[in-house]
Amino acid sequence: MRPTEEWNTIAGEFTTAAPIYVRFLLPMAAIGPVAATLGTVVSGERNGIGGTYTMSAMDAVTGGVLEYGLSLVGVYLFAVLIETLATALGGQRNRVQALKIAAYGSTPYWLGGVLAVFPKLSLLGAAFALYSIRLFAAGLPPVMKAPRDKTAAFTLLVSLAGALVVLLISAIVRIFV
Repeated sequence: MRPTEEWNTIAGEFTTAAPIYVRFLLPMAAIGPVAATLGTVVSGERNGIGGTYTMSAMDAVTGGVLEYGLSLVGVYLFAVLIETLATALGGQRNRVQALKIAAYGSTPYWLGGVLAVFPKLSLLGAAFALYSIRLFAAGLPPVMKAPRDKTAAFTLLVSLAGALVVLLISAIVRIFV
């Protein structure tokens, strides 16, 4: 895998938000919620940031649907934050390019969601998101036209913004389920 080369290709691809959502985000955002729902239905437990708690099958399904929907909204919010940060740090203001970073840069996070099928391992899946930091660092300069001298700060801020969105989604799901 050569993230820098891939990001250069992605940066030059003309697209809109719709194909990114339909071809990539709809299936990828489902991995974690589906795995968590299956794991919770089987075990009766869900493991979250606040610890392990019991959950009924109906609540697991409701939580999974809510988490999926919020993930699709959350990635758009993440793109807005990336776009705003790009503008502040001398990069280009382009929502679709920011969505590319939010969607494709978060691939390890999406894939790590599969571990949620085993509630005790669900937080380990979040460790996959650490590789997203590497992908953000490689993707921000070519995709968002971020100045090279600001890449470290941009990467840090984007990573924190992504973590904030994930925590917000988790908190909302926990409140309602």
